[in-house]
Order: sequence, then C-alpha cells, then structure tokens
Amino acid sequence: MKATVVFRKKYQWLSFLTIFILLGGCLQGCVPTQNGGTSQFLESDPVPQENPYYAGYSKKYAPYRDKLAKGEADAVFSILKEEEEKIGTKNSEKLASELRLVGLMERTSLSLQLGDPDKALDYSRLAQDVIEERNSESYLKEGASSFGNFFLDLAGAGEFGRYNAPGYEKVLLLDMASMAYLLKGDERAFNVARLAVEWQKEEKELFATQLEKEKKETKEEDKKENEVSEESSIELIDSLHKEFAKYDKTALKVSSAFVNPFGDYVTGMVNEFKSRKVKSLISNAHIAYKQALKLNPRSKVLQRAVRDTKAKKRPNNLVHIVALDGFVPEKKILSIPVIDTIDVELPTFNPIPSRVAKIKVLSRNNKTLATLSPVADIEALALRHQKDSLPYIQSMMLTAATRDVALVQGGNSLFGGLGSLVKSFTDDAQEPDTTSWMTLPSTILAARIYTYPGLKTLKIRSYDKKNKMIAEKIIKLNEGDQHFVLVRSSDQSINAYPSEKIWSAQK
Repeated sequence: MKATVVFRKKYQWLSFLTIFILLGGCLQGCVPTQNGGTSQFLESDPVPQENPYYAGYSKKYAPYRDKLAKGEADAVFSILKEEEEKIGTKNSEKLASELRLVGLMERTSLSLQLGDPDKALDYSRLAQDVIEERNSESYLKEGASSFGNFFLDLAGAGEFGRYNAPGYEKVLLLDMASMAYLLKGDERAFNVARLAVEWQKEEKELFATQLEKEKKETKEEDKKENEVSEESSIELIDSLHKEFAKYDKTALKVSSAFVNPFGDYVTGMVNEFKSRKVKSLISNAHIAYKQALKLNPRSKVLQRAVRDTKAKKRPNNLVHIVALDGFVPEKKILSIPVIDTIDVELPTFNPIPSRVAKIKVLSRNNKTLATLSPVADIEALALRHQKDSLPYIQSMMLTAATRDVALVQGGNSLFGGLGSLVKSFTDDAQEPDTTSWMTLPSTILAARIYTYPGLKTLKIRSYDKKNKMIAEKIIKLNEGDQHFVLVRSSDQSINAYPSEKIWSAQK
C-alpha cells in the first residue's frame, strides 16, 4: 500500500538543490531508449545486495582487517605507510589533517600490535592534539562545523566531513597510549591512564547532555505534521528497533559506553609496580583496582588484584599480561524500505565473531601459570553506544526518509515523472558514513602472575571453543623482575611483546 507523505519544508530546498546539482551527471549516465525515453546502465539480472552490506570506509578497510586476522599486520602497515608517502609532508599538522583523526587512531593501534610503541605514541599524540583542539573550539566554529557535518550527513556524504570520534573511542586512544608507555617501561603510563579516567567522566556527561537535547528536539518535531506518514514512520522505527534488538544481549552487558575500567586498571598496575620502592603506593593501587572492579564486577583478574593489594602482597617477580583480542564491531549499511522504490540506508554496527575462546600463559615446560580474563569489553561498549544513541539515529533516519521522498516528488514534478530515475542516480552519490576505528580489539583481557626467580621464558597460547590451540608465541622477558607483556591475538595468529625494564629512563 502506498503511504501519503508530507515532507519538512526546511529540507525542501535541499532536495531541489540536490536534483539540480546532480542532474547533469544523471543525464550523462542515461542513454536513449527505442521510444525516445531514458534508462540507466543497469545489469539485466542484478545480483541481490546483502543486507546489511559494506560501503565506504568499512568496505575499504575490511580487507585490511582480514589481513590482520591472518597475522599480516606488517603488510597492512606498509600499505598505510605508502598512503603517508603519497601525502608527502613532514609537517605533522598537515599530515594529521590529511590522515584525519580516524587515520591517526588506526595507525596508533596498528603500531601497538606490531610492537612499535614509539610509532604508536607519535600517532596517538597527533590524534590527542586533534581531539583537544576541537574541544577548545569556539562555540561559533563548533556550530559551523556541526552544520557542515549535518549537511553532509543529510546529503548522504558524511564520510567527507570531519570524523568526530565517539567518546568511548577517545578514551581508548589514551588506553592505547598508556600501553605504549608500559612497553617502553616508562612510568608516564600513569599520567595517560589517569587522563583516560578523566576523559571518560567528561565524555559520559557530554553524551548524556547531547542525548537529552536530542530527545527534546525529537519530541518537538513529532508534534508538527512535517514527517513521513505516521504509518511509514512506525514501520521504519519498528525495523530499526528489531535490528538493534539483535545485539541487546551484548550491549546490555555494560550499563553504558563509559564503563571502561582499563584506565583504572593501568593506574593500579603502575602504582603496584612502584610500591616495591614506595610501600604506601600499594594502597593507591588497591583503590584504583577497586574502582576498576566497580566497572566490571565479574572480572577475575580485577578481583584477584583487589585481594592481593588489600593484603599488601609485595609485587616482587610480578608480571602483568594484557591481551587485545579480536576486532571491534564494524559498520555496515542497513537498508530499510519506506514506500515504493524508496528505502532508508543507515550505518549500524555488526559484531565480528572471534575463534579465540581463551588465552593462557604457560611456563617453558607447559605448566599453566594463568588464564586471561576480560577487563574491558569493547564490543559491548560499541553496541551499547549505538543502543543509547537510538533517539539520534531514529531522528536521522526519518530525516533521510523525508529527504528521499522529497527528491522523488521533486523529480516527478520537474522532470515529468522521472523522480525515481533521478533518485537512482543520486543513490550512487549518497552514501552513509561507515567510518569507525576498525583496528580496535573486541576485548581487552589481562592476567597477573607471580613468577619464581630466574623464570625468563613465557609461552602465550590461544585456544578455540574445543580447546584446540590456535596459535602460540614464546617470549623472553627483559631485564628486571617486574614485567609488562602486550599480546595481540586474532583468529589465526598471536603476537606478544615484553616490556623494557620497569622502570626505564624516560627518553
């Protein structure tokens, strides 16, 4: 049944402007038919599109992520380095502008999983500068930028705007930097971890404020008769809710996207290491671990850390192992029918399954020293952020539906019933933004072990659900009797990197 549609007047001018801008390209992409009309270059038997499907940023980077899963991180990093060389600038500000914030973030996590903390810190500092500069922008400049992004999102070209990372990604940027410092045996990991904790509080408050504002604006718009018909709106909203409900089990593991305990965990870790010389710092470590445990009460490694520091257990021969496993959900395009040939396309997160069921630390003679347990569930944070953003996404969805209907109606009016044809061409230019930080892990796991004097070799193994070994990495610990080990695991590979001496001289 065809629904009656009334579109917003404030977007009407945009729809007609879009038609005129794209008309030239549309006509070039058409050829005369036998009866003098026009038709598109279409395959006679098009292959059905999967739903949801890859597009834009996620489509470009999915092959890179697949290489990472196979353990081909060097190959991926080489490709990204080539991109930098093509840019051809040694000016860090210009480089950051060309790579965009998301490019800096990708390189931060990729450098870290390649065991290159210096590179990871270089990229993370540039990314942090971009974020802090935006935070200090004047209201007017911020408003102009937001309008620019809104215009691009509305026109279906959001990927060309600036990448405004969600709050939980900003926190994870600092988490990555803190691990880079730990690999260098540098106690500045503490300052970065504390900053991550502060950013998380600020981002949580900011997100709550923005969400409340969006809810009020949505209610005000709902009172006006300027939306897609009520029947179509309800169907659209129901479809969106059904899509999001698929991931409720994971999203509801966390109370919000701002309950990442990793910053507190690193704070506790550094204080615990330092308490060897300053005994009173064990109490500070205990406080930090307790705060981390509040955010993830089921974590066995956090429970153990709280118990040990409460008992003031000395950190002699202490090894902290942190593993980054799997990949964070990726954005794909979900297509939801509106009426006739019109549908709405939205970017939604889609989880990426991991074969890894557990990661163990073993001695040289295969004695199990620890099984890592989750500290931060990044997959849950991403899906929770999406779930909590539903009012905004719903508003954008209805706006997009209004835009497309206006485009078809305008095309029909101006070009004698060719509205659908005009829209079919604009669809090629209108692509929802699928940009997100794709090289993040799905889960951050950890273990704390007290080794015996003289133990210098560790085995790190990953296993599937059937307890079959997937991959193994043997490492030799560096100088000292306190250590940090970073592990990166994926479906087919595992890498592990021991830290320099705790604490090394700052460079």
